[in-house]
Amino acid sequence: MKTTATKTKASTGVFSVHFALQCNSCEGHVKSVRREFSDQAWAALVTWNEIPSQAVDAALCNDCYFNFRDVLIERADEMRLMALNVAGAAGNRQPGAVARA
Repeated sequence: MKTTATKTKASTGVFSVHFALQCNSCEGHVKSVRREFSDQAWAALVTWNEIPSQAVDAALCNDCYFNFRDVLIERADEMRLMALNVAGAAGNRQPGAVARA
């Protein structure tokens, strides 16, 4: 059973924490906190089968968070290449062109 709670400082909107008593990645029963990764980082972790898709943008334990952070650091060159490929593909499109199958 997952227990979750949310804590927000309404006056400024700056402080917002979502935590659970179960990690959404390893499913360990430890205090877990919603972690901030970019959309690109989440997509890379899912593509590399490092994290299940249901754990994206969800509460993670410290062990999983630091493991994913280390993977992203180690594979930073691959992420840069992925970003360049996406940018290059977008730049090669002609305005008003229709994609053909």
